[in-house]
Amino acid sequence: MDISKLSKSITPSGTMAISNKARQLKEQGKPVIGFGAGEPDFPTPSYVIKDVQIAAEDPANHKYSPVAGLNILREEIARTTGLYSGFDVNPEHVLVSNGGKHAILTTFMSVLDPGDEVLIPSPYWTTYPEAVKIAGGNPIIVDTEFEDDFKINVQQLDELKTEKTKILVWVSPSNPTGVVYSKDEAETIYNWAFENDIWILSDELYEHLVYEGETSPSPAQYDKDLTNTIVINGVAKAYSMTGWRVGWIIANSEVINMAKKVQSHATSNVANVSQIAAYSALKNGLDETNKMKESFNRRRIFAIDAFNNVENVNLIKSQGAFYLFPDISFYCKNNVISGVSNSIDFCNWLLDEYYIAFVPGEVFGKNGFLRCSYALSDKDLNEGLNRFSKAIKEIK
Repeated sequence: MDISKLSKSITPSGTMAISNKARQLKEQGKPVIGFGAGEPDFPTPSYVIKDVQIAAEDPANHKYSPVAGLNILREEIARTTGLYSGFDVNPEHVLVSNGGKHAILTTFMSVLDPGDEVLIPSPYWTTYPEAVKIAGGNPIIVDTEFEDDFKINVQQLDELKTEKTKILVWVSPSNPTGVVYSKDEAETIYNWAFENDIWILSDELYEHLVYEGETSPSPAQYDKDLTNTIVINGVAKAYSMTGWRVGWIIANSEVINMAKKVQSHATSNVANVSQIAAYSALKNGLDETNKMKESFNRRRIFAIDAFNNVENVNLIKSQGAFYLFPDISFYCKNNVISGVSNSIDFCNWLLDEYYIAFVPGEVFGKNGFLRCSYALSDKDLNEGLNRFSKAIKEIK
């Protein structure tokens, strides 16, 4: 018997693939330094652990709980969204999910009909197109240029819009580029979506990690009734809680009610102790986040300087998240390196020969680039980028 035809179009997570290969080499005793994983290297805050230990002893947390999430967490999400993100939220408009990926997939399944089109700026986080396809939609890639800091514009959107266009994916700060749209740039894009009655799916997991200038305003600041806006957020990045698997959807009642139906048949409630962990993180504020942010910014500046000192490697201005997206296209053509004709080959060469693991640009829809996560220790960052510089210098 055949399996789903999706098997021919869905690809595994490329970021996980490079991480798995690096892990296998480490298990063989190789001194691998990984720049691939998109997660902070810091532990979850200690107060979160203490609150979870207490919660784990409570029998109430051993049972099923509401599909949409614990009331205390939804109320805290509403409170901190107003405090940090600048728009008011009714807790009834919040659905707690098993991480950001789950929130995104559930949103697409709740909004898309078969054949609906979703505009996705490239370079993109690897999950967006695959989640659209799983939900029965068609991902439409909005290609961008290095010279424009990989930012989309209204003219591009107009050219790609059809009667089937239903959602625009929006993420600023960006994964994988670290690019942050200005207030004026963001407002121009939002107004285009609102005027064309297109949903904006705004992925805001990196909103607290901006090092220069200000975080782009959420579209929900302008669309106060959430008529055209769906916000995705979570505790993974800003609170170093990737493994706890807690994200959420903020949307109008119609979307949230549909998302509840989907989640009720997929996972039911998120693990209660994980929800308590997220509640603890949010209620205790951003002090630990800001400490991480200081370290990330120091590493960002160091990494930018390191890449800028490597011949024929170019960078755009990365102001947020914890990623750089250097242009290494010079080394992917004209047989500069034997056997290397694209950034997949280049990253495999770096991993096999120098034991440094970057994610190739093809994973994000851009050949000739790689994603460097600087969410790793200062020691590893220094050693890894030294190896990168050495690798380039040794090319004959």
